[in-house]
Amino acid sequence: MPHLDVHGRRLSWTRSGHGPQTVLFVHGGFATQRWWEPVANLLPAELYTAYRFDLPGHGESDPPADPDGYAVERLAATLAELVNGLGLDGLHLVGHSLGAAVALTYALAEPDRLRSLVLVSTPSVDGTPTPPEAMALLEQMRHDRPLLLQALASTMPARAPDALVQQLVDDALSQAPAAFTATAQALADWRLPLPALARLRLPVLLVCGDRDHIVERRVQERLLLSIPGANNLEVFQGCGHTPLLERTEGFVAALRDFFEQDFEAYAAIRAAATAEP
Repeated sequence: MPHLDVHGRRLSWTRSGHGPQTVLFVHGGFATQRWWEPVANLLPAELYTAYRFDLPGHGESDPPADPDGYAVERLAATLAELVNGLGLDGLHLVGHSLGAAVALTYALAEPDRLRSLVLVSTPSVDGTPTPPEAMALLEQMRHDRPLLLQALASTMPARAPDALVQQLVDDALSQAPAAFTATAQALADWRLPLPALARLRLPVLLVCGDRDHIVERRVQERLLLSIPGANNLEVFQGCGHTPLLERTEGFVAALRDFFEQDFEAYAAIRAAATAEP
């Protein structure tokens, strides 16, 4: 896999397709860019150029220099380095779970670099605390593959623990030791004030599953009402925290329907409405 040097540390990334529309995928905690592979493979190569990368401490990317490097704001800064380093612009940015927090934080800082934003199973902007007993289980997962498999499988109830899921478990086991708890702490500490969300006016699609036990439906609904550019919440029935892996074909269809909207006309209508007294 190609790597990008970011302040002396390697960031692993992959590109597929050669189409005029550029999509960048950001994975969640306990994950790698492999989680997006089934989605990227279903995007028509002649229409989309898809980029995936491993967050620091995951997959083939080097870990941060210190645990604070897993903070959402620091990961968003790493995302900015990737976008700048690869010379990307006019992006459809898609983030899942922790990656959704990272993508949203980046979008607030660099909205002009994006064409649209897709947030999948987004954590609460008021922080998502992990109870002490759950943190102890995260520590245990470093050396307990059956427990890790059980945890990951519980996030995707609509998918059997097939060969891909087994590979995802192995990927998670290989992440940097600090990542097992540091990413959970990062989401506990993450905050975005509602006035900041009100400034986000680019087109936004929200996606979740109705059986997600990690982030609540009300969190997604609050985002829908708080982000002016959010015009839809796509809820996948019978699906948990990972629609991208549980309902891949439907998820890709939802992405394409969203990407192919007339964003310019949508922006003009919203600008006119905003200008009215």
